[in-house]
Amino acid sequence: MSIADVDPSSPASVVPRGERKTINLMGIRIDVLDTAGLCRKVVDFAGFKEQHTVMYVNADCVLIAGKNKPYLQALNGADLVYADGIGVVLGARVWGDILPGRSTAADFFPDFCRTFADQGLRLYLLGGKPGVAHAAADRLMADIPGLMIVGTHHGYFKQEETAEVIAEINGAGPDLVIIGFGAPKQELWIRDHGEELDASVLWGVGGLFDFLSGQTPRGPRWLLDNGFEWLCRLIAEPGRLWRRYLLGNTKFVVLLLWHRYILRKAE
Repeated sequence: MSIADVDPSSPASVVPRGERKTINLMGIRIDVLDTAGLCRKVVDFAGFKEQHTVMYVNADCVLIAGKNKPYLQALNGADLVYADGIGVVLGARVWGDILPGRSTAADFFPDFCRTFADQGLRLYLLGGKPGVAHAAADRLMADIPGLMIVGTHHGYFKQEETAEVIAEINGAGPDLVIIGFGAPKQELWIRDHGEELDASVLWGVGGLFDFLSGQTPRGPRWLLDNGFEWLCRLIAEPGRLWRRYLLGNTKFVVLLLWHRYILRKAE
């Protein structure tokens, strides 16, 4: 099923909040759903008066969660956590679990926005360096007729400016606040300030705005589709990301095998 096949208005797409099919990967609860299912759930959440939180997890997130208990708790307290990265999908298979595939926001978000526009949903983009979220919003609205991005703000505001930023967001009246601070900052910010926001959906998206604005290149499609997005990002930003991808991916594999074959056997 593609995003175009999703009919968010269909009663069959409305899933009660408590109904989730999930797996447990090294202590993190991850939803078993494909990209079309993710879109359907997000649109469903936007129709609730009660607030819902959406987060992602990749190999780097798993490593962070192993050392950062508040972040792990934030992930496990979310209403939806999806696999963003081939490492998590393959890691689940080591445990005998099947995830339908990775859902990477840089790939699916423009299509999601077409659905949001069709549903009349209002978005606010929060995060990135000054000007980046605004540039991403301009590109999206130029490409998608009827898309309502009601405001943007960079993610480099000071702690004492938080109340002002939240007031600005609430004043714009969005249904979804898309938050791009990177993990674990965005998840902990949602935990600490989510109740102050009036939006139905709070969604952490990492560095999405950098891609949507054209600030960061993505790489050839054939590499992205075959699990090598990490390599494209490493080539684009080697100084910033070499530790994450060269050392981090190795640590993830070792940790995964340790949990699966050593700790599990000792239980």
